[in-house]
Amino acid sequence: MAYATRIAILSAVAMLAAVGCGGGAGQREVGMSYEQLFEQGAISQESPLVSGSPEEAAALTRFSDLFAVFTPEAMREKVRRVYAEDVYFNDTLKEIRGVDALEAYLVESAEAVEVGRVEVRDVAQSGGNYYVRWVMELQFKKFRRGQLTRSLGISHLRFNSGGQVVYHQDYWDAAGGLFEHIPVVGWMIRSIKGRL
Repeated sequence: MAYATRIAILSAVAMLAAVGCGGGAGQREVGMSYEQLFEQGAISQESPLVSGSPEEAAALTRFSDLFAVFTPEAMREKVRRVYAEDVYFNDTLKEIRGVDALEAYLVESAEAVEVGRVEVRDVAQSGGNYYVRWVMELQFKKFRRGQLTRSLGISHLRFNSGGQVVYHQDYWDAAGGLFEHIPVVGWMIRSIKGRL
């Protein structure tokens, strides 16, 4: 089978697996780019948090604490403290608008793991944009039971004046952190990586 064909099949299977793994609770197509969100005024051009302020520190602490222990109970208890009502969220698997849909998605995602935790390693800030570098460890209930997966990533965040996240875009290794642990899809990814 040609290399390009294998990649196309892998991409299609991975997308189907992602949809099947993450559930469908409350998601709807959003389809807005970062620039469109700015243009429509959904995200302020100005940063409402003052760099180095107690409000900024509290907002970043709430975000870090939310994912420190990734359980359904923690998601139900903390999501609305961290995220604004009209939040835009994209973790590369799902694109979501609104805190109701986000809470449902995170609770459902947390229910799929035995162990889930994210450790924030550092934060950089530029013009109201926050870049949070993290390490995520997950142990899935259905896939490769007993094996802890480890993935590195960065979340791009913007906050409102109340210190709640209004924009959250993740950049991470979904192949190594999730897809390689799904039967058939994982075998395909490892096979292709082995041939590169």
